[in-house]
Amino acid sequence: MSRQIDFVATRSRFFIISGVLVVLSLVMLAIPPALRPGIEFTSGTTMLIEFEEGVEQQDLRAALTNLGFPEARIQSTSGKREYLIRTRELQVPPGAFTELAPEPTVVPIGPVPLEPIATLNLGDADGEADGDVFLREPSQGNTCQFGDIAGTVPWGTEGQALEVIECPDGPIYHVIAGDFIGYIRATDAHNIVDIEEPAATPEVTADAGERTLIEQRLLDDFGTFTMREFASVSPTVSAVAVRNAAIAVTVASLFIMGYVAFAFATVPQPFRYAVCAIVALAHDVIITLGAFSLLGKLFGVEVNLMFVTGLLTVIGFSVHDSIVVFDRIRENVRAVPAAALRENVNAALLQTMTRSFNTSLTLLLTAVAMLLLGGATIQSFLLVIVIGVTIGTFSSIALAAQLLVAWDEGDFNRIFRRGRKDAAPAA
Repeated sequence: MSRQIDFVATRSRFFIISGVLVVLSLVMLAIPPALRPGIEFTSGTTMLIEFEEGVEQQDLRAALTNLGFPEARIQSTSGKREYLIRTRELQVPPGAFTELAPEPTVVPIGPVPLEPIATLNLGDADGEADGDVFLREPSQGNTCQFGDIAGTVPWGTEGQALEVIECPDGPIYHVIAGDFIGYIRATDAHNIVDIEEPAATPEVTADAGERTLIEQRLLDDFGTFTMREFASVSPTVSAVAVRNAAIAVTVASLFIMGYVAFAFATVPQPFRYAVCAIVALAHDVIITLGAFSLLGKLFGVEVNLMFVTGLLTVIGFSVHDSIVVFDRIRENVRAVPAAALRENVNAALLQTMTRSFNTSLTLLLTAVAMLLLGGATIQSFLLVIVIGVTIGTFSSIALAAQLLVAWDEGDFNRIFRRGRKDAAPAA
């Protein structure tokens, strides 16, 4: 029989490494602030901005970062022209907030009046100055075909074009001249001048604290825009939601224990498998939280909703990886029931190690690539995945299955007895 690597024999070293990492993580979490909360966990300000011209999201983010708002969350709501922006709570006077009001819908009664789009003089530019120009009615509702005469005006009469209709024989103008309204061909008009609406003078809200600062910068960088909403918002994730999430994780852990105990009911002492899976899960979560606590203190990394999403993903990955190893242990126990548990566990670790490394490495390469090339919006999620998957791969080999062997061989009982003996007073 060829010599195999004995991972089980070195379990005490694995336990020491895990213990040191957990203690360091708990120390980091004990130093305030335990975690640096993002704007989803604190009060903030929301802005709904509509630009006259399209704006790239990364350019908008860069402008806000240069203003001192790197935490801003930017979401496009209508292409590249309308964005919903959420920042920390801005220092603004009470009257600076404006809520988004629905635009009233007005249903006109009767014909809708048309606004003039151009001025013109009736008559062919090369026509006779003493001639007349006929304004026509549409034939049977078809504006491209003329019917009866609606009115007659002298050549050169000033009029206004209400609309332009494109027809196969050329454009048709719907005009008003004097007391008459009718249709003429484009060739029967000259000196056509479009009526341009006066451009609105862009303005920023005066004396509005940081709102004025943001509006002025956006106006300078991106041109005219409309601030459709500027409001203060409460935390997205309240204390009640955090409490409910903790309760949900606790209940889910109990169900995981029940599921694992049921799934491994065919092996001796299945409850131990469930407990070891939950211990490995807690180990992965604590170290991930500790890592984010350290990153928050050193680099200002914040926890937000993407962090919560990533943490839930890590929890699922941790349980899945442990169950894969446990399933191989179960198969080995069935195949060689006379062998000691440590031998079946060591064989299971060797059999699943390549699969675990390949799966984790594939996921880590993708996550690291996205972390380096992706946007700041999903940075927290990717960081959690990188840290959690790395720790989860380690715990599936060095902790979950190793705890089964330690429990089976009475390691914990020996430690407790040694502790009581050392604590007993010398005779």
